[in-house]
Amino acid sequence: MTFQQYKYKFSTKAPINVVSEDITEKREEEINRLKEDLIEYKILIKDLVYDKPSYDIRNKILNISYFIIENIEIYDYLIKNKEFPLKLLLENTPLERTFLEQWKEFIITYSIILSDPTYHYLQDYLQIVEAIQVLGSEEIFENKEVEEHRGLLLHKGKFSSVILSSKGEFIKVKSNKEEKIGEEILAKESISLKKYKTQIAIFFSLIGFIFLIASYKYNNIDKTLVIEITSTITLELNSSNKVVNYSSNSEEIKEILKELKIKNNHVDSVLINILDYVSNNEMIPSTGIVLKVTGEALEDRDIKNTEEYIAENKLEVKFNNSGDENKVSE
Repeated sequence: MTFQQYKYKFSTKAPINVVSEDITEKREEEINRLKEDLIEYKILIKDLVYDKPSYDIRNKILNISYFIIENIEIYDYLIKNKEFPLKLLLENTPLERTFLEQWKEFIITYSIILSDPTYHYLQDYLQIVEAIQVLGSEEIFENKEVEEHRGLLLHKGKFSSVILSSKGEFIKVKSNKEEKIGEEILAKESISLKKYKTQIAIFFSLIGFIFLIASYKYNNIDKTLVIEITSTITLELNSSNKVVNYSSNSEEIKEILKELKIKNNHVDSVLINILDYVSNNEMIPSTGIVLKVTGEALEDRDIKNTEEYIAENKLEVKFNNSGDENKVSE
């Protein structure tokens, strides 16, 4: 048996809808049974609304479903194993694996509805005709945007519902508490974030990328400041002159720095806190304090308050600012 991709198609002509309580109830029975059948394939009707195949793709899926139904071996595999017959389809058709894997839930759903005569009312609602290889008014009409969608109510939620159109679409629409399962309704599409999952994924990818760049820039070491007192303190600064890391050759000093909470603070305030602590605790050597910067030099404005503190407290400080050596004191 040869696979025919263009044998059948969904007609865009609206079905003749016979409205009666009896027909609605029979449709509801079929819909409830369909839900149970699909669960065996791990498919939920309400999940079919998130992947929206185009008209051409739906027609292709439709013909794959008919191919499965008409091929005894493949159909038996589907029904008995409750599993999508991917391998058999790849062996018997020119279809690509990626296409089959992407649309397997739709293929299974169409196959179950169209193969079982007990789904009479659902089959009758779907408008399926033999395809003609001409882009006629039906196909042109299909590509037009519509404000409201017509279809059978399959699933009803508090805020949104799912309908099946006569063209094989599963559409999420706004709920109306008066509507009944199995009834043909006309409703506006319900907006879902999943409808924009690609755009959302791109947005969060960009946010993540920006965060990574910002994180890299923040943690990138721009300069190192060594403070020589009775022991040595090393501060690693980023381009914003904030302390990214610190270390000392003295365990006591490490604990003091931890208590002073210098990490992520600006070098100007950090230097004042350190100088104030060592000054009050007699940790300044007789030769004075030495500050040595390697890497990008600090600007005067970056340590303006530190220089004022040194002058006010008459501290003897030698400052080597990336090779520019001077004495900062009264």
